[in-house]
Amino acid sequence: MSLHCLLLTLSALLGTATPAPRGEPIVRWEAPPSFVQGRPYEVAIEIEAPEGGAAVAGWLLTPSAFSVGGQPLAERGEGGGIELPAGFKVTGSIDLAPHLRVSADFQLSYAGGPSSGEPLSVRWLRPAPGGLDFMSLPAEELGRYRVLLSTNRGEILLEFWPDVAPQHVRNFLDLSYTGFYDGTKFHRVIENFMLQGGDPTGTGRGSGPRQLPLEASERPHVRGVLSMARAADPNSASCQFFIMHGVQRDLDGQYSAFGQVASGMETVDAIATTPKNRQGSELSAPIEPQRIVRAQVVLAPEAQPQQKQQQK
Repeated sequence: MSLHCLLLTLSALLGTATPAPRGEPIVRWEAPPSFVQGRPYEVAIEIEAPEGGAAVAGWLLTPSAFSVGGQPLAERGEGGGIELPAGFKVTGSIDLAPHLRVSADFQLSYAGGPSSGEPLSVRWLRPAPGGLDFMSLPAEELGRYRVLLSTNRGEILLEFWPDVAPQHVRNFLDLSYTGFYDGTKFHRVIENFMLQGGDPTGTGRGSGPRQLPLEASERPHVRGVLSMARAADPNSASCQFFIMHGVQRDLDGQYSAFGQVASGMETVDAIATTPKNRQGSELSAPIEPQRIVRAQVVLAPEAQPQQKQQQK
């Protein structure tokens, strides 16, 4: 049998393997919904090759792949690329902060083709200036500030009611400003009720540098309200706080409500519905830690200077 006939016979027996055509890489990226001026702004990228593999341009893994207002954050060079076999992934993170020249909210987009998704609306925030003593600030000054909780499940932006509970607002701003809450976790989470955090020990028994007298009010404990945890003594609130996930009106007047979620209830929902322990001393504690990575004091939007809303 000739070689040609042998190859035809083998092809009939084994089937003909036709290579899949090369395609566009599949791009996934995530970025925080808030950018605090002067702080890192980490975006995560994942690029996956489809069946048949893909060629990935090198600049797609650099800040130049991102645009604000249609303008790339850096020059897109002519450098080489990466050949990805089918199913292979490239993942990484990039700090875009050194390349962002913004002074207002902006739209961030990624130039990875049709699979890279829609632009992301990003809130621009300015950090509170240094050297502040929140415990001595007049109540009318406290309304100039917000706290951005960056958690491992997303962001929560909190606004305050200094006219209702000024001492609790001062205390929370001071603890956030000094880094007290950084790295702490939500140690007690009950869906349709609340999530409680701020304890430096993570046990529910820790305290902060001061105790606060009850600042009772008629503000209702409804979804999104920020209030202060305490022991049996009404005047024992210290550092632990809770964010309402549901409605619990029997707390009204018994606990000091001092603010509310301005944005980020989807993060509250994610934390509130995470799987939890159902028995023992850690009842209602999340199985996987739900952490406050950083609590940052920022200027309220109305306290920020009004400037142009595009990349300079």
